[in-house]
Amino acid sequence: MILRYYGHSLFTMALECGVTLLTDPYGDFFDYPKRQLKADIVTISHHHHDHDALSMVAGRAVVLDQPGQFTPAPGLSVTGVPGWHDAHNGAQRGGNLMFVIETEGLRIVHMGDIGHRLTDRQCLQLGTPDLLLIPVGGNYTIDAQTAAETVNRLHPRVTIPMHYQTEYDRQMPIQTEAPFLQLMGMQPVPVSVARFTAGDLCEREPVMRMSVTAPTIS
Repeated sequence: MILRYYGHSLFTMALECGVTLLTDPYGDFFDYPKRQLKADIVTISHHHHDHDALSMVAGRAVVLDQPGQFTPAPGLSVTGVPGWHDAHNGAQRGGNLMFVIETEGLRIVHMGDIGHRLTDRQCLQLGTPDLLLIPVGGNYTIDAQTAAETVNRLHPRVTIPMHYQTEYDRQMPIQTEAPFLQLMGMQPVPVSVARFTAGDLCEREPVMRMSVTAPTIS
């Protein structure tokens, strides 16, 4: 699987079978480059404009935005685990779906805009991730401290922070990734693209930082 990060909560996962899965498209958002990304499957954690902008997705993708288990392609299982966008059972910002993506021997958890500490039941549903994609910026999601606590509860093999302030959204009232990385005791060098297989996870650092993929120049 080839993983790329486009900022905010948007990743693409290009699978060996030729299928591409895309998470939480943000569309026209602050100063992020305007993009058209090809995808076969799109997961949407919640229907806010910066997470469900299907207009930026080229092609006729299968959209997953409900809890439950789905098999959108051979060898690919996606499970939506419900939670909340805030610490008040959704009273402030509504619901949020965390997605467990299982493919190629990997268990990938994308936590969307989780806004609260996980319950014991949610921890069981998420399991032990090989890759954990977790928001760390605070305000609209869990902050660095709660993200670090969540990592300690789930014990992922590799953690990748997301939904933090970057050069493209400096006016957004959230933190950068720096407080989270400090709590984790790591300062990893950013990588623009990463290839993961079930066999090479033991060679990875426990925390990775991904730089925002530059727009394609045509």
